[in-house]
Amino acid sequence: NTLGGSMPLGSGMNECILLAACGAEELLPQSAELPADVFSACLTTPIKIALQWFCSRSILKGDGISVDIIDKIPGQQNNRKTPLGELNWIFTAITDTIAWNVLPRPLFQRLFRQDLLVASLFRNFLLADRIMRANNCTPISCPQLPPTYQHPMWHAWDMAVEICLLQMPSLIAGDASVEFNPSPFFTEQLTAFEA
Repeated sequence: NTLGGSMPLGSGMNECILLAACGAEELLPQSAELPADVFSACLTTPIKIALQWFCSRSILKGDGISVDIIDKIPGQQNNRKTPLGELNWIFTAITDTIAWNVLPRPLFQRLFRQDLLVASLFRNFLLADRIMRANNCTPISCPQLPPTYQHPMWHAWDMAVEICLLQMPSLIAGDASVEFNPSPFFTEQLTAFEA
């Protein structure tokens, strides 16, 4: 039994982690609206590619929302009180929730709780699963993860992105009277949890 035709499967494979853009019989997506290497972009710059993908599919283009706005979103990813930081925080919560829902507990603990880099890669792999499948590719991982691209939590992500992006034209314009309104995502999730 082999992985990809060359690596024998054995007890040592339990420590191996493999992330691949697609199966051997598939072609990588080519789109003018996405980076040339969509899979790597998902793994290394997940918020940026998630926003690009959202904009490419969104009906909000008439509301001043376009790919051009993405690099102008204020803040830092490590400061959750800024628009960019809040999106990063929500993305982490959503992908962790999806993983918690679909993975056996030991695998969730191993991939999402033991090592920060591994957790980050696998969170980003969940995004890659969503974007690549929308482009007729099926990302592959070892250990194998179940499909997550249709998980209902992605709707919450889309809503958070929409709420954030709709504020950007007025925030970027520099009007001092305009303040960023944080997403209701966490409040809504806590309310749902209480119910």
